[in-house]
Amino acid sequence: TSGINSAKCIDDNHSGTSDGTAIQIWDCNGTGAQVWLHDSPGRTTTFSVLGMCMDDTSSGTANGTKIQLYQCNNTGAQQWTPGPNGSLQMFGKCLDDPSSNITDGTQLQLYTCNGTNAQRWIYN
Repeated sequence: TSGINSAKCIDDNHSGTSDGTAIQIWDCNGTGAQVWLHDSPGRTTTFSVLGMCMDDTSSGTANGTKIQLYQCNNTGAQQWTPGPNGSLQMFGKCLDDPSSNITDGTQLQLYTCNGTNAQRWIYN
């Protein structure tokens, strides 16, 4: 899964498998930390890597809520819905690259959907 605004990918920090590991932006490199599994595009799905899921910390709904790796548990904090312009949504917010920052290691967040490239993702 990668962002529209750069050649960056959604990455599991250091290929971590512990709850709370940061989900971040990193140069696309084809490692297992960037191979996200999910259901068919176009419907609500979980995204998993290395047996863990992309998760909204504490099911937060505030802007700036960090995205982390967590045990797959099929809760709402792990259910992503495709939205307009390649966005991924949860709790009425979008998966967001803070301030369109392309610095490796920038942790992803939830943020009010705004249609910018910071919220557009390519996944198939």
